[in-house]
Amino acid sequence: DQLVQAILNLVKNAAEAIGDAVDGEITLKTAFRPGVSLRPVGDRNTVGLPLEVCVRDNGPGVPDDIVAHLFEPFVTTKSSGTGLGLALVAKIIGDHGGVIEFDSQPRRTVFRVRLPIHTAAGESNPMVSEGAEEL
Repeated sequence: DQLVQAILNLVKNAAEAIGDAVDGEITLKTAFRPGVSLRPVGDRNTVGLPLEVCVRDNGPGVPDDIVAHLFEPFVTTKSSGTGLGLALVAKIIGDHGGVIEFDSQPRRTVFRVRLPIHTAAGESNPMVSEGAEEL
């Protein structure tokens, strides 16, 4: 439920960024990318993040002055916004072992969520390799 809420929040933000533009467009894409992984700080294991969900819009883009703080609480460009939406999205994605990243320029902003594969208790995750070389 939390992951659904996080993706819905990204779509809502995209819709608000587009506003009333007649050529406004939001694109959702999913992908399986088995080669994508990272190593958490202080951990010997790499964690595969093969599940990808992208939300792209053709709005004005994220203003340069907030790019570095976009996922922090109380950062917003909306006059009536609280600035908690993207901070909550980042927390939810992080709590599920994933990462969120974005690329923004005028007429093309993409939020990319990368998540691990969930395995049942007691099963090994083929997307985790012990002692792998650092990426």
